Amino acid sequence: MADDLVDQLLAQTGLHIGTDRDPTNDDRGPKAARIVVTALPGRCGVMFDYEGLAQTEVRPQAHAEHAVLARTPNGLTLYSASIHSPVLVELRETAPGHFDAVEGAAPFPMAIRIEVPSSRRFVYSWLFGEPGREITVRNIGDVTLVD
Repeated sequence: MADDLVDQLLAQTGLHIGTDRDPTNDDRGPKAARIVVTALPGRCGVMFDYEGLAQTEVRPQAHAEHAVLARTPNGLTLYSASIHSPVLVELRETAPGHFDAVEGAAPFPMAIRIEVPSSRRFVYSWLFGEPGREITVRNIGDVTLVD
């Protein structure tokens, strides 16, 4: 299991700051993204505390999520609780760094992609769509470790 996504993220626990943007909406500028990555006991995974902060009074907290990524007997599994869903969503890794919601686990089609392009940076992307339609990348959190 050496050098899997969990190991890459365990190597950069702490506070990450960057941007959160929607590539499908040119009218919405980038928001500030703040993600804290914390090791789970036994170093079997990591927790993410993710906030997307917009510069608007209407919805200043555009994204809030607590997620857990861990090694399980079934491979890497991601559990996501966010302000966008009334249920905890279970997602399984279907390709390196790509997690699809388990059938029936989410109120809308969704997936999450986590990429580690360098040792102090990672990209956390939400893909989602309307029921019955294809999912598309809608939020990209691109963050760098600051402490």
